[in-house]
Amino acid sequence: MIHLFSLTLLAESSLHAWVVEFMRQFHMPYQDNYVLWKIIGLGGTLIFGSRTFVQWIYSEKHKEVKIPVVFWWLSVVGTVICLSYALRQKDSVFILMYTCNMIPYVRNLMLIRRKSLRDKAPAYAPVPATVAAAAAPGH
Repeated sequence: MIHLFSLTLLAESSLHAWVVEFMRQFHMPYQDNYVLWKIIGLGGTLIFGSRTFVQWIYSEKHKEVKIPVVFWWLSVVGTVICLSYALRQKDSVFILMYTCNMIPYVRNLMLIRRKSLRDKAPAYAPVPATVAAAAAPGH
């Protein structure tokens, strides 16, 4: 039992060492440009935060709680920008958070797309031309 525990610790420390080394060597473009990355981080936060106002205005317009498609696109774009800022900062907590947040945003966009394609499909199956000709009067 002690041997298994020590192997687990070894594996965890190796993974930790790998992550630490990777993050030490990882560099974003223009890594040292402090002002640029502050603008990127603030821009991502503003885009992400704007989704709340978009949803609020949309709901007020419809006089009920509704979420427009643009809400999910603002979520994705804001998250990607904030994720790039978190990568630049090498902040594993925010990297994990923004990465996990992408899952429901992208999935909701997939569901919306699927529904719009389904709504555009004809409600009936088209009749093949040979069957239609055979059923026509006079045949």
